Amino acid sequence: MYKTISILFLLVWFHQNLRASLADSLQSERMEEVEVKAYSPRTLSDDRNGRLYWNMESLADMPHVLGSADPLRSLQLLPGVATNNDYTSGIHIQGCAASQSILNMDGTPIFNASHLLGLFSVFNASHFRGMSLVKNRHDAAFSNRLGGEVSFYPTDSIAHKVHLDATVSFMESEGTLTLPVGEHSTLYLSGRGSYLNLLYGNLLEIDEMKLRYGLQDYNLTFVQQAGAHDKIRLSLYHGQDRMNLLQEDFADENKLNWQNTAAALHWQHHSSRFILQQNATFSRYRNTLDMGISSVSLNLSSGITQAGYAARLEWTRGNLQWNGGVEYNYYHFRPMQFEVSGSFIENETPKFLEDAHEANAYLQADISIRPSWSVLGGLRLSSYHSHGRSFISPDPRITLNYHPSSSHTLSVHYGLYHQYLHQMSVSNGGLPVDYWTSSSPSVRPQQAHSIALGYYFRPQKGMMEISAEVYYKKLSHQHEYSGSILDFFTQVYHIENNMIHGKGYNYGLNLMLKKNRGKLSGWVSYAIGSSRRRFPELSPTEWFNSTFDRLHDLSVVANYRFNRHWSLGGDFVYASGTPYTKAKSVYVINNNIVSEYGKYNGANLPSTHRMDIALTYRFSPRGHREQSLNLSIYNLYARRNVLFSYLGFQEENFGYKHVYSLCRMLPSIGYTLKF
Repeated sequence: MYKTISILFLLVWFHQNLRASLADSLQSERMEEVEVKAYSPRTLSDDRNGRLYWNMESLADMPHVLGSADPLRSLQLLPGVATNNDYTSGIHIQGCAASQSILNMDGTPIFNASHLLGLFSVFNASHFRGMSLVKNRHDAAFSNRLGGEVSFYPTDSIAHKVHLDATVSFMESEGTLTLPVGEHSTLYLSGRGSYLNLLYGNLLEIDEMKLRYGLQDYNLTFVQQAGAHDKIRLSLYHGQDRMNLLQEDFADENKLNWQNTAAALHWQHHSSRFILQQNATFSRYRNTLDMGISSVSLNLSSGITQAGYAARLEWTRGNLQWNGGVEYNYYHFRPMQFEVSGSFIENETPKFLEDAHEANAYLQADISIRPSWSVLGGLRLSSYHSHGRSFISPDPRITLNYHPSSSHTLSVHYGLYHQYLHQMSVSNGGLPVDYWTSSSPSVRPQQAHSIALGYYFRPQKGMMEISAEVYYKKLSHQHEYSGSILDFFTQVYHIENNMIHGKGYNYGLNLMLKKNRGKLSGWVSYAIGSSRRRFPELSPTEWFNSTFDRLHDLSVVANYRFNRHWSLGGDFVYASGTPYTKAKSVYVINNNIVSEYGKYNGANLPSTHRMDIALTYRFSPRGHREQSLNLSIYNLYARRNVLFSYLGFQEENFGYKHVYSLCRMLPSIGYTLKF
């Protein structure tokens, strides 16, 4: 059976079907820092090499989710950036899996960025000065991934006054406190917590199961100006989520916990001749799922830990801007571990761990050939060692920019990319239970040849902007999880026995029209694309839609300022439905339900669409105090978008059942205070 199994499907399937059939069926069987010098006052701005910057202050006018303006949800409104469903904050950039793109928090990779089934992310907007996105035109410094890069930059200026930026809503509160520490140092402290259960506990449920949820986020950034030419920055982060699903009729409880911990230490030295940056990073992600169904219990757990060092040197000689660097990363993997116990079975995975070492070196030059021509070219050399096997990959990358005038830019890019980390997707319903594993002799490093062509029109007055991008990626050594959750019960489980291996390609067109100035600002973005895979284990010749295939993706974002007090913002999104594997027949053998499935990812869920609005009122400033009130409605017209479908009983009939969003509409009110 070839199917990506949703854990939410598992929870529902257990309660609907397992209680009646478990005994009979089991008796016979015994988962770089980039220095940004300044930000444009506009919401979005970009540089000539394709890095798009987002000013965090502009999020105040965007629709809020649970009282919070979420940065990753805002990025999902850009062309070529998609998500699986309403409750996924992970992003799929130009047809790639979320794990094929990297999310950096001050240069440290975050391996799971989701809160509350992915409804919003772990990034507290008030702690960061900005974020950036690169979809395809990567330079040689880009990490070993096949997709895009999203980077978050904490505020690192030296403050001389105490400052507070806090937001309180009915569902959660967050805030950032700025504390000067002497003349040349500043401490930034941020926290966020939810109290959903107090006011909304009776409204939250998934398929007749009560949901209880809580989250906590903590950020710390310490900045030291150590002389005229040196700056030191320390960043710490810890986030934790706890979620319970309770079936009250049977007193069955399912618990899911996950947490991220990250740390980064940066030192930058600059002189008139060069800039030297050195970074030490640490990141750890863990998750556990405990399920209890009558006399059967299941425990799933996984995790990944990273520790690394990087050094980067930048210098200029004539019309050449050079930069090069070296990197080292150590990875410790704890792939999916499980234990099953009950009246009829005792089963568990062997306790095994994986360790890996990754070393990288790169060199690149940015050359201005003529006033209208520039070339950014470089080579990245990577080495990866795990399971007694070493992989060495030289990756050339080049971007050619042509500026026929100050308003027009044409760009062509080619790059070769390798990725040594793999994430096996056990869930497509938004739950953070997917596990990470390492490349090995039987799980080859992923590879992509990427080509992109872009056109950008930016008039000097900056009122309107137009961009168009065409991309193509040829993918090799693609790996997906193909097992069933029932494998945990009925066989000795081995990770590699539940993988399928193949190749694929992504291609598409991204369009965007943006208005920057005036009372009305915003953009319209549209993406059309295809993401296809071929797995010999399924068919030696047939191509299948990938789980991340989105034929159409449309976003409309607008903000209107009536005056200095009132503004109205909103967005509308439409996306083609997620592919999935549908059963073509279901029958019963020896009191067991057996499903025969059709073409892999041959069916699609219904298309999704949603509208959100936000009304913001800014009070008149009093001294250094700024106050605002934000009223937001998420899913304004109460669209019932389908998260996923599963086979189960509906009253006395057996068939497909849709699972919808937690709530049809999510209103929220947030009060923000700054001083």
